[in-house]
Amino acid sequence: MTSNIHALFHVPEGLEHVAARDIEESIKDKSILQESIYNWEKKTGRVHLFGTVKSVSEFRSYVQQVELRSVYSVMLVAAETIIPIDTFNEADPTCQFISHITQNGNWETLFGKQAERATFRATFKKGALKHKVPSQEIAGYIGAAFGELYDEWKVKMTGFDYEIMGIWFQSDNVEWLKRLSVSDQSIILLLGLNIPIEDQKYRNRLFFGRTSLNPCIAYCLAMIAQPRPGQIILDMCCGTGTIPIEGASRFPNTFWLGGEVKVKTLAEKGRGNVLHANLQNVDLLLSDGRKMCLRNGTVDTIVSDWPWGLRENSFQQIQGLYPKFMKQMWRVLQPKGKAYIVTQGNKLMHRVLKYDWCQKQWKVDDIVPIGIGGYDVYLFILSKCQ
Repeated sequence: MTSNIHALFHVPEGLEHVAARDIEESIKDKSILQESIYNWEKKTGRVHLFGTVKSVSEFRSYVQQVELRSVYSVMLVAAETIIPIDTFNEADPTCQFISHITQNGNWETLFGKQAERATFRATFKKGALKHKVPSQEIAGYIGAAFGELYDEWKVKMTGFDYEIMGIWFQSDNVEWLKRLSVSDQSIILLLGLNIPIEDQKYRNRLFFGRTSLNPCIAYCLAMIAQPRPGQIILDMCCGTGTIPIEGASRFPNTFWLGGEVKVKTLAEKGRGNVLHANLQNVDLLLSDGRKMCLRNGTVDTIVSDWPWGLRENSFQQIQGLYPKFMKQMWRVLQPKGKAYIVTQGNKLMHRVLKYDWCQKQWKVDDIVPIGIGGYDVYLFILSKCQ
């Protein structure tokens, strides 16, 4: 007997299409998951998986065992519904509605009828949808309703066995709206079970910087670049080495080089992370992006998170860096080389790209809006002109 499942993967915002491809490549055992369909929306950080499984518990164990390097967290959905707008506009009716949906969720499929005694915690995420009721209070209603179903289970805020999750959002994805037969103004509520997976924040590293990228984002950037075997990929502002390390782990037949201008960051944190990752196809060097110590045309691809925002320097300092970075990238890249640059400085980047000399050197292939730490950031995909 098979069961239908709906799994929600939380992934880097703006890179959902990359994460969906990676998830599909990772969860490929047809004996466990059949008839899988992936669905995602741009700039939401959500990838949905719909499919059938012979055993939900077997699928849960399988997801925990495979490497999902582009995923922050996974939730198995027990209930999905639409919150009526008149209910959503009022505090108490919203909480009562969510309690009712919790009590009528398909939890038996996830836990079994004779679920063992366990501890649990309820969590709720509002996302971009604001509401007068705090998230903690909504989580309390979910926890109370769930506790009535499994009255032998105990609430435990830390060291719990299971985490019951709730999330609401709006969607303009046509396939998703057709599935629920609703409009794009509808408020969709999902309730389910969080599947514990490895905390990706600590993957392949021991040392952090103030602005270190999350490994999931760095991994997706490497996936977008898709380097071929034998190629050399450069991160000219590598910091603690997250992008080179994630790229080298994903593409073992390529060589990843990181350059960093801050000696302490490079010598202590970056080098420590490379040694911890134990990879042979990555190296870091002391390098200033304004005048890189590399010969002309020695690099195939550049993937880099440039300095941006007050977290790095003043705007005046940063705007002096970007033109020099662009010239140096053009010099060290091979003909037809590509650059993948992450920055929040959208206006600054457009201004630099409009310079006459820059238009002769670079062609803008795409500008992808992504999200990093709550900031609206952009991935510029550039091709070197001949």
